[in-house]
This record gives sequence, structure tokens and C-alpha cells, in this order.
Amino acid sequence: MSDFKRSERELFPSQYATVTTRGRVRPQAPDLFRTDFQRDVHRIIYSQSFRRLRHKTQVFYFPQNDHVSTRMDHVRFVASAARTVSRCLGLNEDLAEAIGLAHDIGHPPFGHQGEEFLTKILDEHPILKPLMPKFSHEVYGLRVVDHIAKRDREKPGLNLTWEVRDGIVTHCGEDFKTCRLTVGNMTKNLENIKTQEQAGNPSTLEGCIVRLIDKIAYAGKDVEDALEAKIIREDDVPSSFRGKLGTTNGQIIGTFVEDMIKNISGHDYIAISPELGKLLHELIEFNNKYIYHSLEAEESKVQAGKTIQYLFDDLLQELKKTDKFRTQGYPSPTKNGSIPSVYRVLQDFVTKDMKDFYTSDDPDELIVLDFIAGMTDSFAMRSVGEIFIPKSTV
Repeated sequence: MSDFKRSERELFPSQYATVTTRGRVRPQAPDLFRTDFQRDVHRIIYSQSFRRLRHKTQVFYFPQNDHVSTRMDHVRFVASAARTVSRCLGLNEDLAEAIGLAHDIGHPPFGHQGEEFLTKILDEHPILKPLMPKFSHEVYGLRVVDHIAKRDREKPGLNLTWEVRDGIVTHCGEDFKTCRLTVGNMTKNLENIKTQEQAGNPSTLEGCIVRLIDKIAYAGKDVEDALEAKIIREDDVPSSFRGKLGTTNGQIIGTFVEDMIKNISGHDYIAISPELGKLLHELIEFNNKYIYHSLEAEESKVQAGKTIQYLFDDLLQELKKTDKFRTQGYPSPTKNGSIPSVYRVLQDFVTKDMKDFYTSDDPDELIVLDFIAGMTDSFAMRSVGEIFIPKSTV
């Protein structure tokens, strides 16, 4: 061990801290300076899939206001707050940060509405149903980090630790009947998980922290973004929230984080007080009514859904027509761009980025689904424009 490397037991002293890993799918020699989970943080932030989160929807499609959150902002908020809680409790900060950064890496373009659009496609293509009964970003996130995400010019798959992968696939679960989370089954087979219900609770306290912080982080910031976008006014926010949680996102998150630390210090579970648990539930219900289903948040939903459907149908046709781009002499783009560049990107995805990953048993529909799910909002919109909008010929 390097003189500069300290053991995780020394760094994270709680008896409940996760200080060892069950390992990686592909064994790897220890790093000279970094802990296993610290290595995962770096693998995640250097991956292309993570970087694309900066142009994926949090609530509002491709915001032009730089102060309104994207998916990238959200995961950074979650990772930061989760690290704070873990530090105060003597838990593994590196593990909490890694899960926080990667927990939404499976999100498609157009946020949660994008999940609805892709679920509709799954329903229309029975060949995909055994592989994925419903598109859920947490389950799909495990597929991304295991098989699709890649660092520049490296093979796909980040080969993360079991604990981080478990934290990704289990980070969802809108259960407000209880204000505490206990760890789940450590013997679960992550590869067999196809639904949120099968995932269960996170198997580490650090994963439980991220699951709870996720709700806290988006509940408060979504209010802040809606105020910034003038979708709601300050007077619209119930006084019970302002009086007990605070009037700004920073105050709201601070209130919840302090409550978590006070309620779980020295225990083998993660919790917030019943009073704040009730307020969190009410705040999310307020957001559902006045923000997530507002005219502004849903005014382009139909067009976004058609964008995903058009792209899927057209790219699937292109993939089948070219026999996964094995056809000799596949045409190169002409000067006026008559061959949409998205076809070239898809070709690179199939023949270079994911070369030798897909087998003969993998349907073309799955390849196109993977390709579209990885798109940013802006790339999806540009691609539709390239394919369906005529261009000047002279």
C-alpha cells in the first residue's frame, strides 16, 4: 500500500460504514492511491454517459435559463449532500458520492416523460418485453454502467463495484408510509433485476442515504426552478413549507440534512423525523400539482413523444435496411448533408463504440432503444430535424 493511501476503516470509522467491496464483475488490481469507491467516482465522471447529463431534462426541456437545473445539476446536488451526511455519520463518503453521481445515469432524453415514451415503445415491440417490461431509469442505469457507458476511446462498461451498482438500481421508491430505510438483501443478484420492485432497498447505508437525499434534493430545487421560470410565485408555496423548511432551496436541503443526521447518528438505518417526512411528502405533492403537470412543463410533451417515436421507427428501419451497417458501400454524407449525420452516429455506435457487444440474439429494437436512451434532449431534436425536415438543394 502507498504511504499516501489510508484505509477505508481509518477514513470512515462508523461500525456501519461500508469499508470493503464485494468486488467487480471483472477483477482489478488495487489502485496505489485511491480507494475502490473513489476509483468509481472517477470512472463515472470521466464517462461519456455522465457528461451527457448536462443536456438532459430535469423538469423543463433544454432550459435556456442557465439558472434552471439540468439532470447534471441534480446528480451533483445529491452527491454533495449525500457526502455531507455520510461524513457526519462516519460512513463511506466515497461510496455515497459515487452512487449520488451515477444514480440517474440511466435517464433518457426528456426526463421522466422520456421514460413514458420509451415504455410505450416497449409495449409496441413484444420482442423487448422479456428484456425490459417497463423503461425505468434506475434499472436501465445498471445496464448503462455495466455495458454501455464508456470513457473516451475505451471499451464500454465501467466495471463499477457491486455496492455502487446496487445503489444505482435501488435508488427509487416513493414510499412515504415510513420515514426510515433499512438495508436490503446483500445477496441479491443484480443482473436478474428487471423492475423497481425486484430491486428492493439499497444494501448499504450509503445507498439508503442517496435514496432519501434524492427526494430531498429534487423537491426543493424544483420549487426554486419553478420560481425562476415564473411558473409559480412565492405566495403560491404554502406557508407551512416556508415556516418549517425555509424559503430557499439551500435552507430546505439544510433543514432536511440536519434532521437526517440527528435522527440516525449511531444507528443501523437512515431516517428523517415523522414531522419532516410528512412535510416532504406534501412538498412533492405540491410539486406534482403545480410544477410537474403545469402547462409549462407539459406544453411540448406531445412533440417530445413524437420525436422519440419518429426516431425509433426511422432508425430501426435504417438498421434493418443496412443489416446493422454490414451492407457494402453504405453511402457517405454528401456536401449538402443528404445523409443525416445521426445515421453516421448510429453506425459508429454499432460498429465501433459497441463493437462485439451485441450478439446475434439481441434484436435490432434493443440496439435502437439503447441508442435513443443515451441521447441528450438537444441531439434528439437535431436528429429529428435532420431526418424529417427538407433541406435546400440549391
